Amino acid sequence: MTTTTVAPTPTTTVPVTTTTIAKSPPVTRSVPLSIPNPAANIAPNPNFLQTGHCSFANGVWGCDNPCVAGSATALSWPGFTNGAACTNYVLQAINNARAAEGVRPMVLPNNWYSLTTAQQLFVVADLERTARGLPAYVGINSALTANAQHAAATNNDPSVAAGFPMANDAQGSAGFGGAWSGGFTVLAADYVWMYDDAWAGSVAATSNVACTSAHAAGCWAHRDELLGSDPGYNPGVGLGCTTCEMGTGFAMVNGHASYVDLIELPKGDLPPMTFTWANNVLPNLS
Repeated sequence: MTTTTVAPTPTTTVPVTTTTIAKSPPVTRSVPLSIPNPAANIAPNPNFLQTGHCSFANGVWGCDNPCVAGSATALSWPGFTNGAACTNYVLQAINNARAAEGVRPMVLPNNWYSLTTAQQLFVVADLERTARGLPAYVGINSALTANAQHAAATNNDPSVAAGFPMANDAQGSAGFGGAWSGGFTVLAADYVWMYDDAWAGSVAATSNVACTSAHAAGCWAHRDELLGSDPGYNPGVGLGCTTCEMGTGFAMVNGHASYVDLIELPKGDLPPMTFTWANNVLPNLS
């Protein structure tokens, strides 16, 4: 998903950049996917991709969508924002999408605004897993993060990280998963990955470039990979992984935000981590 400068019209929509996923050869899995995907993309409500109604008052443009920046002369979509009003607006859309799935609302930790963007990516991934009864990914690893950061800086998918001892999963597939997205906020990237990853009726309207038709194997692949398992397309690390670690990357590329999540299953003892779910997130969840 990408952002652009828009004219101050009430229903202008910010374009969505197709997202990609690190691909591996198709694999037949004996373990079924136990986390159901939505039947179709869930339209964001409120629609944070549109300005909504806009008005001009006291020399400044303002819109229903607080993610849009207004000045005396123009409206613009931010390249990146971590503002509370925009965060809460997109969070509302996530929680309405979750309600449609029967999943409890997402509650951000009370230290959210003191976290780095890379840390926020990790937190959101785990909030999506734990809300569905899956164990949290354990923490952020520096070797994985170096790979994810390089991918973010080049608008690419992550690859298997050097310096991280990766294991195979129980089915013998590489314990690896990852995704890239653009977007003006971490939560917007999460929405595209988790709730807007299927066929949207045409290639131009579909944000997931691996989802080339209504029944393509790549549809919902980002969501499945981030949750841990994508049978038949990218194996992932397993839904029940209790030792998996993440690397996360964030970069501004040509004025737009670029986000990367990388998950790997470690071989042997847990490699050291710089930030963990148990120590840095759980104590801050209300």
